[in-house]
This record gives sequence, structure tokens and C-alpha cells, in this order.
Amino acid sequence: MKIYIRQFRPSDAKALYEAVLESVEHVSAWLPWCSEAYSMEDAELWASSARETWNQGSDFRFVIEDQDTLELLGSVGISQVVTQHRVGNLGYWIRASALNKGVCTEAAKQALKVSFQSLNFQRIEVHVLTDNQASNAVALKIGGVFEGVQRNKLMFNGVSLPANCYSLIPADMGL
Repeated sequence: MKIYIRQFRPSDAKALYEAVLESVEHVSAWLPWCSEAYSMEDAELWASSARETWNQGSDFRFVIEDQDTLELLGSVGISQVVTQHRVGNLGYWIRASALNKGVCTEAAKQALKVSFQSLNFQRIEVHVLTDNQASNAVALKIGGVFEGVQRNKLMFNGVSLPANCYSLIPADMGL
């Protein structure tokens, strides 16, 4: 499956909503916002605010699309930006029907290229709950360097949990 990433548009809300609801079973264990309570209004707000957060330099959100069908397969993005140090955090998720096809890995690689080549980041971090095997595998497949487990790194359902920390710099991608 060939995929590409692009910036979110307000018109992506319906497809985003459908992808999120399809993904509740496998994503909600790691991302609490992905639940049966996710609404069309949530999707509209996410898609419509993407340009503003991009222009502010605080959150760079990408749609992952199937190159042939244009189906929205998930999302990848750079958030938690520290402008002074040109550091950001890579996050990703894909819909259930796109699992185990290399979609997330390829989308993450594309987001890294944009981050380093166009957005001028010098370091991208990936923080993953320690028992999230799929996301830890993606972090390694994209060349993430494991830097250790950080205590109380991620809040999950009101509980502060440890997370594996990976990093990538432009040289890791030959840039």
C-alpha cells in the first residue's frame, strides 16, 4: 500500500471521525481520546484547528492517506514543540483496517523528513508507554535511538506513567 502525508483540512473531519471510531478497539488502550465518546464535533475541531496550530508552530498535524483510494488511514504529527531548541515529539496512530501493512512506519518516516527538511527541527522525540508493543516497534523501525525509560512521562487516564524515550536527529536519516 502506497501512502503519503499531507496537512489536515477542515473537510477531513468526517473521514477522521470514521477512522477514529473504527480504531477504538486497538487505539483506546494507548490514547484515551480515542473512545466511543469521540464525536463528530471533536473531529471538526481537530481538523479545523490544524492550520492555526501549524501557523503558530505548536503542532504540525498530518493526515495519512492511501495514495490510490485517498482513504484517511490515520494521523501522524509533531507536537510538544520547544522552539528554542528545535525539538518536537512525534505521535502516530492508524485505523484498524490499515494495521500490519507498514503504514504507520512509512507515515512516521515521511513526517520526520518534513520535520527535518522543511520545518527545521534538530531533534524529534518519541515517547511511548512501556507496554505499547506496536508503537515501540514503530519507533525502532524508523530508526529511533532508545534513550531510556523516563519516569512519570505520560499522563494516561489521570495516572502518570513511565514511557520509553526514543530520539532521532537529521543525521539518523542521512540528512
